[in-house]
Amino acid sequence: MIKIKILHITPHLGGGVGRVVLNYLATAKTKSAFDHQVACLDYANDQALAAAGSIGFKLTDKLSDKPEQLTNMIAAADVVLVHWWNHPLLYDFLVRVVLPPCRLVLWSHTSGFNAPYVFTEKILNYPDLFVLTTPVSLATKEIKNLSDDRRRTLRVIWSTGGVEHVKAVQSQKHDGFNIGYIGTVDYAKLHPNFLKICDKINIPDVKFIVCGGANELEIKKEAEALGIAGKFIFTGLISDIKEYLPIFDVFGYPLAPYHYGTCDQALAESMAAGVVPVVLPNSMEKYMVKDSLTGLVAANEDDYVRAVEELYKNKVLREVLSNNAKQYAADTFSLDKLVEDWEAVFQELMKMSQTEKRWKIFKNSHDLTAKDVFLEALGDYGQVFVDFCEAKSAEAKSLAAAKIAKLGESPVWQSSTKGTVNQYCLFFSDDEHLNFWSKLIKNDN
Repeated sequence: MIKIKILHITPHLGGGVGRVVLNYLATAKTKSAFDHQVACLDYANDQALAAAGSIGFKLTDKLSDKPEQLTNMIAAADVVLVHWWNHPLLYDFLVRVVLPPCRLVLWSHTSGFNAPYVFTEKILNYPDLFVLTTPVSLATKEIKNLSDDRRRTLRVIWSTGGVEHVKAVQSQKHDGFNIGYIGTVDYAKLHPNFLKICDKINIPDVKFIVCGGANELEIKKEAEALGIAGKFIFTGLISDIKEYLPIFDVFGYPLAPYHYGTCDQALAESMAAGVVPVVLPNSMEKYMVKDSLTGLVAANEDDYVRAVEELYKNKVLREVLSNNAKQYAADTFSLDKLVEDWEAVFQELMKMSQTEKRWKIFKNSHDLTAKDVFLEALGDYGQVFVDFCEAKSAEAKSLAAAKIAKLGESPVWQSSTKGTVNQYCLFFSDDEHLNFWSKLIKNDN
């Protein structure tokens, strides 16, 4: 029997989203009624290339400069699943290229709350179905403003790389009290007061074990300057989290209020391993962690400190929350459930007609610049950049430039990834507007 063909399109295949996709495909190999292949606009990393061979799916990468090949692949597929976030190559393809008749579903790997990784009216109305990775995103203003008809095209499927691999983790005896962190070590994700918050925690022999990159050396230097480096161990990137989860007493996860997470893999894994999380009251964490049931959701920074100290003092509470967290994570973030949820969406899509997909923009694709694509990705959130472009006087242009430069005060906009103007400039370095704006944000004059 010929299987129905699912084409996955992703900006690249690697990192957190890559793990979700690869683990999904490995599980779907024996549990899915569909045939899967993957197309990457940019690169597939070595792990992904190896996985394609071992799992047995077709993988084609570096397609950003081969739009005709990609549109042919789309035309040949029964369902097209775009793994979506604000990535320059993905938006450049969607905005410029008219897709042949297809059944199209977008799976958002961002929460949609904070620019530059935001929902826009155009992206929400573009596919046949738009799938959120967390119910939290239903509270974004763009989704609230959707018509009733478009709201009926929304679905929610938790994004997970699975937690089966950590369910057997057992706590190991160790000296002191270890508060662990696994994930992006960068202030685009970490709370900007991370070091100071940790330093306020009054626990004898405490150690903060910080696993991950990419700016861990810079943050380590900050800890040294504050005279508290002795409390921290910065491991850098690690290959196996199961080496560290058994020696964590608490999972300390104070994230920035503007972070980009949706369904956080490290948080899911910590709960599945029975390491009780303590988090701040950001939308994602409040939804993933059930306060006083599967972990503790602190009201603010001081409350976070008190919560960690309470778990140190109250071992019984820690054990109760640990057992609850393990069960909840196993039920909620399993790969079997992920495959089951997607099977239902694919079956639903197969009942729909294939239709051409065209980005709504009043410019010929030949006239579009990379700056235009960047503005399309931001929608209403790009007004300050639009003001710069439309300024009629030197004074108005200077005022807009100053507002763009002010964005650089945010660690998010300083990033070279995450859909920032800096990332767009990396991919489209010959665009004068992107170059100028990137220099303003970096204060590179």
